Amino acid sequence: MSKERSLVVEKEDAYVALPTTEDEVVFAISVKENEPEDPQLMYDNDEHALLIRNNISVVILDYLNTEIQSMLQNSKKVYIAEIDYKEKRLKRDYEVPIALVEEYPIDLLPYFE
Repeated sequence: MSKERSLVVEKEDAYVALPTTEDEVVFAISVKENEPEDPQLMYDNDEHALLIRNNISVVILDYLNTEIQSMLQNSKKVYIAEIDYKEKRLKRDYEVPIALVEEYPIDLLPYFE
């Protein structure tokens, strides 16, 4: 009997956003427990973005600076690097398409209070 797992929404407190030479963005985030499956970055042209890693894991990337916001508005993809900071190594990296959205499918307000 399989148990359905509930959605885990995590606000990433210590991420790094770096521009590439191709005007794309690399986000370095802390390593997550499960593997990404068909990941997507949702972006609403403001200072927040949602990394949908899979059907149970969502990461909020908060307070994007204006340069990164501009790059996200003009890019089709980003790169994600999940870092295991305890072991000081890259655990996984992957390419993620960007979806520009009017609003997010979840209410972000509880994560900012």
